[in-house]
Amino acid sequence: MVHLRDRPALTEVVVVIDVIGAFTTAAAAFAAGADRIVCVEKLDEAFTLRDLSPRAVLMGEEHGQRPEGFHLGNSPVEVAAADLTGAHVIQRTSNGTRGLAAARRATALLAAAATNITATARWIAEHHPHSPVTALCTGDTSEDEACAVHLGALLRGTSPAPADLASAVRAAGAEHAAIWRNPTHPKHDGFTADLEACSMVDHYDFAMVGRLLDTTVELRPVVCAGRPATADGRGDQ
Repeated sequence: MVHLRDRPALTEVVVVIDVIGAFTTAAAAFAAGADRIVCVEKLDEAFTLRDLSPRAVLMGEEHGQRPEGFHLGNSPVEVAAADLTGAHVIQRTSNGTRGLAAARRATALLAAAATNITATARWIAEHHPHSPVTALCTGDTSEDEACAVHLGALLRGTSPAPADLASAVRAAGAEHAAIWRNPTHPKHDGFTADLEACSMVDHYDFAMVGRLLDTTVELRPVVCAGRPATADGRGDQ
């Protein structure tokens, strides 16, 4: 695995991981009916794209808060309750969508969280069974690494315990809360429910596959059902 903070050069199959909570939120948006999600690196890009597509839904955060003018925040619980049937969503977050931007030269690009990690492994096994795979952890807390390790085990054909990954995600919640320090910090609002949503391993049966669009990355869901993935025991761990 590699970390976004290290500015890695990424050209093979890259899985960008953001568990708490960009890609858990993205998966919730697809489950709520979104047709596609265009991920951008900067806020001004989000507003520029919204001006070109006035009916688009803006989703994400800046410094953990929903930016003024955005329809939805970076909350899987909030997004799951929305009606996004057929919606074109534009997503911007501090880590997850920046990670996709950093991996734009990858041969194949996926976004993943604990909620769709097995589907992600199945997609790789089906479409790139002999390619090196790099997991890009976008945050500085431990849940993304735990998810990357789980993915690597799946790609090696073993059966890691979903309960262990779920526990690791819940434990990482304390790391996030410690960063905020002030118990009245607005980021605490709703975090317990969002954390539980982030810990629901394999809640969704689709991979989120990226496609390059000029300077942005478009995600679409691809259903990956069937038996657990195996893929020749590769994976950059």
